[in-house]
Amino acid sequence: MPALERVQRAMMQAIGGGPEFLPADLFLGREERIIAGMKVHANTISHARLIALEETFPRCLELLGQARFNALSRRYLDRPGIAVPDLCLLGEYFPAFLQVEDCTPLVSDLARFEWLWLESYHAADAVALGLADLVGLGEAELLTVRIARHPSARIGTFGRELHMALEREVPGLAAAAAVLLVRPDADVLAIPLDPEMRAVLRACENPLSIGNLLQGGDEPVGKDRLAPDRAMAALIALLGAGALIRANNQEPE
Repeated sequence: MPALERVQRAMMQAIGGGPEFLPADLFLGREERIIAGMKVHANTISHARLIALEETFPRCLELLGQARFNALSRRYLDRPGIAVPDLCLLGEYFPAFLQVEDCTPLVSDLARFEWLWLESYHAADAVALGLADLVGLGEAELLTVRIARHPSARIGTFGRELHMALEREVPGLAAAAAVLLVRPDADVLAIPLDPEMRAVLRACENPLSIGNLLQGGDEPVGKDRLAPDRAMAALIALLGAGALIRANNQEPE
């Protein structure tokens, strides 16, 4: 293990577990001076982690208020296993923690929405496939185009209260079955997702041709696949949202 990584890991263990976890040979000098320096470092890290949670969940912060959010954050950060080196990953389990803390469903749903937004934002870049890219293709050629889900696409299913709360920002969300978060360009978009669009997105988790998507296998319509016209409508909506990419022709079906 590289020396710097070893030092960082040892310091994180000491901060999380106490002075007894600090290797005796890590620093030179008197023990009391080392412990005093570690306390200063721990306070700095603690403050940075609290700020990181605030920046990760700004909507929850606004909904709960500074005092309540700060108290919940401190309890969350005191839990075993939360000491991660990457502050971007610090809030991964915060939505589930809020549920355990008996917060309202709106609070925990809002935290899940914000975490999915962050996942979408940090996902790998990819060029979205748009309707304009398919203009001019004949029917036979169109059906051979292979597509896949955009790496930033995230699907969230929430209670009606959250849908109502976000309706002003995302028109149509109040009546939607789920929410699609996707970053085809620089910004993350929130899009109402109906069951047909959701089914197509799931089908596109592995690359497949448009022809195979519309054919849908041998299952009867209404059971596990959509009728071709409904699948096509959902496909067009997802292309317009930037939720799909052109897959490599060598990737298996």
